[in-house]
Amino acid sequence: MDRHPVVAALQLVAGRGDKEANLEAIEELTAAAARDGAVVVVAPEMAVTGYCWPDEDEVRALAEPLGGPAVQRLTALARRTGVWVVAGLPEVDADLGTLHNSCVLVGPEGLQGAYRKIHPFLADPFWAVDGNAVPPVWNTPAGRVSPMICADLDYPEMARFAALAGADWAAVPTAWVDEPGPSATWRLRAWENALPMVVADMAGAELGVQFSGGSAVLDHRGGVLSSRDAGPGHVVATLDLDAAARARTELLGRRRPAEYRPLALSRRWPRRSVDSLFGAAPTEDRVVTAVLSAVPGKVPVIPEGVGLAVLPAFHLCGGAPQGRAAAEAAAVAWPAALQRLRELAAAGACEVVTSLVEAGDGGVLHHTVVAVAPDGEPVRHRVTHLGRHASWATPGAGSDRPVPRPWGRLALLAGEELEAFEPSRVLAVHDADVIAVPAAVDWPWPVAFAGSEVPLGAELQAPDPCFAHPARLRAGDSHVWIALANAEPAGPGHGVPGGVFAPDHVRVPRAEVLARAEGWTVLGCATRAPDDLGRTCEDKPQLVRRRTDLLAGALLTSRA
Repeated sequence: MDRHPVVAALQLVAGRGDKEANLEAIEELTAAAARDGAVVVVAPEMAVTGYCWPDEDEVRALAEPLGGPAVQRLTALARRTGVWVVAGLPEVDADLGTLHNSCVLVGPEGLQGAYRKIHPFLADPFWAVDGNAVPPVWNTPAGRVSPMICADLDYPEMARFAALAGADWAAVPTAWVDEPGPSATWRLRAWENALPMVVADMAGAELGVQFSGGSAVLDHRGGVLSSRDAGPGHVVATLDLDAAARARTELLGRRRPAEYRPLALSRRWPRRSVDSLFGAAPTEDRVVTAVLSAVPGKVPVIPEGVGLAVLPAFHLCGGAPQGRAAAEAAAVAWPAALQRLRELAAAGACEVVTSLVEAGDGGVLHHTVVAVAPDGEPVRHRVTHLGRHASWATPGAGSDRPVPRPWGRLALLAGEELEAFEPSRVLAVHDADVIAVPAAVDWPWPVAFAGSEVPLGAELQAPDPCFAHPARLRAGDSHVWIALANAEPAGPGHGVPGGVFAPDHVRVPRAEVLARAEGWTVLGCATRAPDDLGRTCEDKPQLVRRRTDLLAGALLTSRA
C-alpha cells in the first residue's frame, strides 16, 4: 500500500432526480481525477440523485438496494479507471424497505462496503432512517479509510472514533450548507484528530437550498492541500499517511479516557425539568462576561456591570513558567496572587478567574485555574490536559463539575484543554453554561479565509481574518459560552485572539466578540430563553442528538 497516495474529491452540481446525468458527471470527474493520479475519489452526499427530498415517495422511486444499478455502474467505472470510488446515494433496505442516506465504497471487484449516516441533518428525517452501526474502516489502495456523511462531522465524537479505530484518513461525502468551504468545522476536525480528510461537497442549489462547495483535501494539521470554491470539478492531492500516523499516535496518547465517562450519558429531558429536580434553578438568564488582553500583572479597572471577568493564564504570577524552576518560583507567589484575585473581585463586584501555579502534596506542582467571587470560597480546577506545561506540572485527579451561579453554571478549563474536544464536552453534558478559560496558547489557528464566490450571503462569502478558531468551534459544538483570555499577542498575522464565543458557531452575524486590542472585551451572554442564544445554551440540542449508544464506549478506551 502506498503511504503517499493521491486522492481526490469530486464537486458536483447534481440534477435533482436525474440519476443518468449525475452518474455521467461522476464518471467524467472520476476519469479526470484518475488522469491526475488519484487512486481513491470521494463524491458528494446523495451524489447519484441529488440531496433535497421533502417527499419520501419521490426519493423512494430513486432508491436502490446495495448492489443495485448505480453500484454496478460505479463498479464498471472503477474497472475502467482503476480508481476506487466513495459515493453517496439513497439506499433501500432490501429486507425492511426503510430508506437510508448512505455512501458506498466501490472498487474494480464491485461493492467493498457501505455506511448509513447516523446523524441526520434538517432535511434527512423527511425520508431517511438513521443508521444504526458505527462507521467502518475500509482497506483501500490509499490506506485505511473511515466514512462519515455531512452532519456526522458536526459531532466531534465521529472523527475521534475514526482516529481511535485506526483510520488513516476520513472520506466525507457532504451537501454542506451555512458555512463556506473548506469549512472551519472540517479543518478543525482534521487538526484535533491528526486525521486527513477528503471532503466532497455539492455545488449549486436545490429547492432553494444553496450548497457551500469548497470541496477539499485536508492534511492532518487541517491545512488545505487542494480545494475548489464554486462549480463542478475535482481536486487532487497527495497525503502523507506516515506523518499523519505519527502525529495521531502522539495526540491520542495524551487522552485521559477515565475522565470522559460522562460522555456516555444521554440528555433526553428538557433542561428546566432537570434543573427543577435537584436544587434551585437559576434566577437570572444572562451574565455580562469580560476577557482581558494585557501584559502580565496589569489589570485595568473591570467595567461596571461585569459579572464574570477572565484574566489570561498565569497573569498574576509573571506569565507562563518556562520550566520547573520558574514554576516553583510562581508557586511561592500563590498566596499573594490569590489575595490579589480577592481584591479584584471585591473592587469589580464580580467573579474573577485566572490560572496560577499551585504547590501540591509531595512536592508536585499543578497548573490550577481559580475563580474567586466577592463572597465565598475560591473554586479550583487542577488542569488535566497540560500541553506544554507537562514538563513541570502534574495533572489533576479528574474533571471538575460546573458550579451553580445565579445565572446558570460556571465551568473552568485551561487553554490547552480546548485542544481536545472531550473536556469541554464533558462539562456541557454536566450542564455548563459558561466555560471560563484562562490561556497561554499559541495554536496554528485561527487562519485567514480568502472569501468565496458561492452565493451564501455577504457575511459568509466575505474574507475572514479569524477563520477556524478552536474556541468558537468548542462553544458551538456543545452550546456553551466560552470566555477565552489568552496571554499570547493578538492581532493580524500573529497570536491567538481571545474573546467571548457564542453557543452557535455558524450563526451570522456572529454573536461573539474578539479580543483584538489591549484591555477588556465585554459581551452579555444569555444562558436561558427567551433569547435565541439563551435557548440554545439552555437546551443544547446537539447534545440531545449525540449517538451515545454507538460511539460513547469507544471514547472511554484508548482505542476503538
